[in-house]
Amino acid sequence: MPLPAPPVRRRQTTWRLLGAIALSAVLGLAFWGYLSPEMSVHWENLAALCGF
Repeated sequence: MPLPAPPVRRRQTTWRLLGAIALSAVLGLAFWGYLSPEMSVHWENLAALCGF
């Protein structure tokens, strides 16, 4: 008698939750870095990167 497979729905929900936590952590670290004076974005540099 084969063992039952774990529900696909639960596995998808787990991966989606882990992805949301990872995305929140990356965005939180990026925002925290933006608050430091050395890492602030200057609009002139951003425009130069975009070719304007």
